[in-house]
Amino acid sequence: MTSTPAPAAAGAAPALRLRDLGKRYGHHVALEGVSLDLMPGRVHVLFGENGAGKSTLISMIAGANAPSSGTIEIGAHRGAFTSVGEARAHGVRAVFQEFSLIPQLTVAENIALGEEPTGRLGLLSRAAALHEAQRVVDALGFELRPEAKVDELPRGKQQMVEICKAVREAPRVLILDEPTASLSEHDTQALFTLVRKLRAAGTSIVYITHRLHEIAQIGDEVTVLRDGRRIATVPADTSEGRLVELMTGRAVSDIYPPLPPLAPGAAVRLALRGVDTRDGSVRGADLQVRAGEIVGIAGLVGCGKSELAQACFGLRRIAHGELAVDGSTRRFGHPADAIAGGVWYSPPDRKRDGLVPMRAARENMSLSSWRFGELAGRRLRRRREAAMVGRLAAQVDFPAARVGEPVANFSGGNQQKALLAKGLAQDVGVYLFDEPTVGVDMGARRSIYEYLAKLAASGAAIVLVSSDLPELMGLSHRLHVMRGGRLVAEFDRADFDEGRILEQFFE
Repeated sequence: MTSTPAPAAAGAAPALRLRDLGKRYGHHVALEGVSLDLMPGRVHVLFGENGAGKSTLISMIAGANAPSSGTIEIGAHRGAFTSVGEARAHGVRAVFQEFSLIPQLTVAENIALGEEPTGRLGLLSRAAALHEAQRVVDALGFELRPEAKVDELPRGKQQMVEICKAVREAPRVLILDEPTASLSEHDTQALFTLVRKLRAAGTSIVYITHRLHEIAQIGDEVTVLRDGRRIATVPADTSEGRLVELMTGRAVSDIYPPLPPLAPGAAVRLALRGVDTRDGSVRGADLQVRAGEIVGIAGLVGCGKSELAQACFGLRRIAHGELAVDGSTRRFGHPADAIAGGVWYSPPDRKRDGLVPMRAARENMSLSSWRFGELAGRRLRRRREAAMVGRLAAQVDFPAARVGEPVANFSGGNQQKALLAKGLAQDVGVYLFDEPTVGVDMGARRSIYEYLAKLAASGAAIVLVSSDLPELMGLSHRLHVMRGGRLVAEFDRADFDEGRILEQFFE
């Protein structure tokens, strides 16, 4: 199938042209006949569900993947890029959803990687690398120390390092794949300021996001992909409802499901009183979450919101204060103690911390149940496991026919569903969800949101940590703001106001 190229601006030559680009893996067609003109000084948004072909398309533009058919045209180049280095030589830079950092190196070393500055004798110059990194960090307005080791940084700051790498030199074409997934609203706006500067300087920007509200803020036009084909290219101010309809092929009513009402006098299932962590990341935290309640935690990257959830799960040591679950004071020394005590934590980096990518989805879903759930015992009962996994897959809308495949084979949305199912495999009453929709498309998000609402309706207490403020406002009964390791403000649902909440992010 050949698609008509997206329209070019009158009189302007495209910065990059794609003609009938396709990619096959054996009999599987990942992308077919996609043609696009990417214009200089424009932000072109790619929108679609996981598996629609977005990642395949940008991997070919960036030289990380070779097309099976079609051509890429930029300057005098015609054909396909044979490597990332060749794409970079033509001015194409990319920030992928999956980080390409070397954890043992510093921020400055990662930013300079592959283009390290040298001194007069041709030796690597650490001082020059630090100076250059500081220049890029300052230009972006990010809070990063160039000498810090990357493996000591939270995911949000690692995202900042990836962005710094890509824009160290002004690119001709910049690809941003879910760049705000782990950024706070403040850092997102800093990134948007950079994007607008690059657009004004003539850079062509390809922007992938699953956050609908970002499209009109930063985009000029939107190309919707579905099942590996270009469905339409429309203006960025197209209504959210129409975009979702183009993406899924069906109308979607409201993104967020109705929240279950909180029962009068509902029991407190999780309580924190004056909690300080040993590492100082959380200070004086007081928090209550009742049965059937979803409490959101918002704040800047590094504010302590993830650390708060981790302290409740035994991943960070509590130095002072009290943690109570269902009225009983607890002190978890290890995540296993927390699960046994009825608390579950879903981490933000599902591939590194939540799943075993090369093992079957079935095994990932049932893993913790082997010790804490109905599968506990000396022998693994395969029939019982199959029955349980079938129930779990149905609960989270996971494709049951594929539970035997390695979880690495699945889209981000289905990987997240496998992680959610894993949390249902034992008797738990308190759930801590840390960035549960990172890298998840809008169709899968709706399933996850419904899952959270049903979980709350069943009487669970839920703490929802997210960098997506509209998501928190759409899903929470109450919302707390963290700043500098402290819970500094609380809002009831009736009082939610994005401007007032954002004000509390800053001193």
